[in-house]
Amino acid sequence: MEIKKVGVIGGGAMGGGIAYVLSSVGIETLVKDIEQKFVDKAIEGCKKIYDGRVKKGKMAQEVADGGMALIKGTLTFDGFEDVDLIIEAVPEVMDIKKKVFADLEGACPEHTIFATNTSSLSIEEISKATKRPDKVVGLHFFNPANVMKLVEVIYYPGTDNKVVETMMDFSTKIKKIPIEVGNCAGFAVNRTLIPYMGEAMAALLDTPGLTTQEIDKAAVEFGMPMGPFILTDLVGLDVGTHAAGTLEEAYGERCRVMPLMKRMVDAGLLGQKSQKGFYDYTKEGAPNSDEFLKILEEERKNVTPTKAKFDISRLILIQIREALMLVDEGFASPYDVDTGMVYGTGFPYKTAWGPLHYAELIMGWDEVKKKFDEYAKSVDKVRFAAPKILDDLASGKRRLLKRCHYKVDDNGVALMYVDNPPMNALAKQTVEDIEEAFNAAFKDDKVRAIILTGAGTVFVAGADIKEIQFIDDPKLGEEMTRMGQKVLDKIEQASKPVIAAINGYCLGGGLEIASACHIRYASSKAQIGVPEINLGIIPGFGGTQRVPRIVGLARGIELVTTGRFLSAQEAYEYGLVTKVSAPADLIKDAKALATQMAGKSRLAITAAMTAVVKGYMTTLEEGLKIESKEFGKLVPTEDKKEGIAAFIEKRAPNFKDK
Repeated sequence: MEIKKVGVIGGGAMGGGIAYVLSSVGIETLVKDIEQKFVDKAIEGCKKIYDGRVKKGKMAQEVADGGMALIKGTLTFDGFEDVDLIIEAVPEVMDIKKKVFADLEGACPEHTIFATNTSSLSIEEISKATKRPDKVVGLHFFNPANVMKLVEVIYYPGTDNKVVETMMDFSTKIKKIPIEVGNCAGFAVNRTLIPYMGEAMAALLDTPGLTTQEIDKAAVEFGMPMGPFILTDLVGLDVGTHAAGTLEEAYGERCRVMPLMKRMVDAGLLGQKSQKGFYDYTKEGAPNSDEFLKILEEERKNVTPTKAKFDISRLILIQIREALMLVDEGFASPYDVDTGMVYGTGFPYKTAWGPLHYAELIMGWDEVKKKFDEYAKSVDKVRFAAPKILDDLASGKRRLLKRCHYKVDDNGVALMYVDNPPMNALAKQTVEDIEEAFNAAFKDDKVRAIILTGAGTVFVAGADIKEIQFIDDPKLGEEMTRMGQKVLDKIEQASKPVIAAINGYCLGGGLEIASACHIRYASSKAQIGVPEINLGIIPGFGGTQRVPRIVGLARGIELVTTGRFLSAQEAYEYGLVTKVSAPADLIKDAKALATQMAGKSRLAITAAMTAVVKGYMTTLEEGLKIESKEFGKLVPTEDKKEGIAAFIEKRAPNFKDK
């Protein structure tokens, strides 16, 4: 379903930010609130954002005017009779949200999706107020909505899968990075972040002489955009206490709200909004507030001091704990959790793509388990109780981060991601995981067509230079290339159609993988090429063979020997890709084609793939023999009889794959 018109319920800063995001991509937007002043505030906020972009030269005035023209404010439900989506952004009070959705039932058409921007409340509970519980979903924007890239798409067991898919596609259309999360307290980002902030307070209390400045400095040196105390002051201690309370209610003692924070809220120390929190913003240099220091001194008397020296690993371990539990409980994938932490909290992606990648690739699971055991003894056995999954990870019985994985939709289309952030480089393990994922998809009866794309904003940016720079044995070089060629041969010879959705850099091994796919679609922002010649080598995973076969000998030689990058449009003109899509439409367009293929008879598709692919690789005479043989196999099938009957009766066929 295409989202053309959206109703935003709730003005103010968040409603205004969301309205800007929607209008900036051409979506008609209604902003509704109960008082005109809130509607005005939202629309004024949108205008301020547009004016700011025009002033900075980032947007033409006519574009800004066009965006503003798409936003209309209202105090009634007039105009809601044709909205495709509702985004509710009212205060975090369950009764208010339920009333909003109950009131919307009679104002919106049956197809309208109801999305809530809640950051903490149960999606399932909210759905009980509607007559369309299968169309209720969470769409959690991060503040400010016009700046923060992340959106959490939250579902509960009753949410229709197609609604989730629509919201994931919609989030991409509005230029956000969506992650898919099950309905649990805190969802993915807050559940992982808030206990980390709480642990900073715990460390401050139980480590003699430790200061907020030292903890904040350690976090920044690790790569965080700011320390946990500055962050808490920025968010607001009242907001943080409420969010932490939700987690404590759901998860118990391991997510306990620190009494220190409760006392600060009671004393009116709310952070930057009250000019005082952990720091005093009325004074130059923002030193600790005197009121906070007094409360800290008193609270330290209630805590048993630890002998452990403070290290930032103590806080990072808490993020790893909750991230592991999210994955183990089935609420989110490792990629979605880590992507949420990178885009939602500023986890330093140059260090690792989120806490789980940091744990597996930087620390190692055995070291992670060792740290949990140490902190359980020296700090707290409840908060540092190792998640159950950690035993299998530390012993090597289980791998958490598969660098290629897929999910099948209801139509039988598998969306497969190469997932080795940030550039999806083809390390040896990545190639092995690609092979494993394709083998699984080929055997999976639910899969009828496959779309291969890159996690994040890159398809595959090439080989892992660190792995090839020290290879100087010709035999080892040959073995490495044969391994990759074997994997790509499997993709090319697959009996299920494989579409490459090239969403960004597609270089070297990336183009070699894409060339092995049967069809290639590209984002208009994609950069495509085989630049190995610039490293003093040549492509080794089939690039010197498949690329010339696709674009012709002359152009193939040109690309391989110059290493130059092609834009998506140039790649289209060369015949390397068959369609160029707007970035937000790439996956949607690839899915449309894959869904069309998936709706055909599996027997006929298998025969077609065999005839076309194997026939293409041989002479015309041999290819015709293959075609005849495959045609003959289909003659006695039930699907052939059904297809002909449907044609005669002028109806859609109902193939049974028999």
